[in-house]
Amino acid sequence: MEDRGHTVGGVYCPEIRRGGRRVGFKIVDLTEGEEYPLAEVGAPGPRVGRYGVYVENLERAADSIERAVEEADLVIVDEVGPMELKSDRFIEAVETAADADTPALFVVHERSRHPLVVDLRERRDDVKRYRVTPENRDRLPDRITRLILSWLE
Repeated sequence: MEDRGHTVGGVYCPEIRRGGRRVGFKIVDLTEGEEYPLAEVGAPGPRVGRYGVYVENLERAADSIERAVEEADLVIVDEVGPMELKSDRFIEAVETAADADTPALFVVHERSRHPLVVDLRERRDDVKRYRVTPENRDRLPDRITRLILSWLE
């Protein structure tokens, strides 16, 4: 997107691996260009499985999402899942992004029954949905990129 002159903001949350084992997740802040921990094994904070969630960093991510709504051409939130839903502030920021005119890409849990996830996944008329499967996961990025570019251009 950025190579075509479009600005991208928001967050994504990849794994943190050490010695071949997943030990946590980090937040990559696309708006600010920073990285900070989301959750780690044994960390303090609300638990999701064996991970403690850094709620204060989710609140930082929420600020980033809201700035992206105001300043970027595209907002990305990967993902809206059990860890991220530990922060009311993060939930509010995702709701703001979903209701804004700025195009947004959300990755949501398929089985979550959280009201925000159900809304994004099942209820909204202004959403294009893709279910990621082993068969289509390699083709989806190009397909989604083409769709987003059509929105932006």
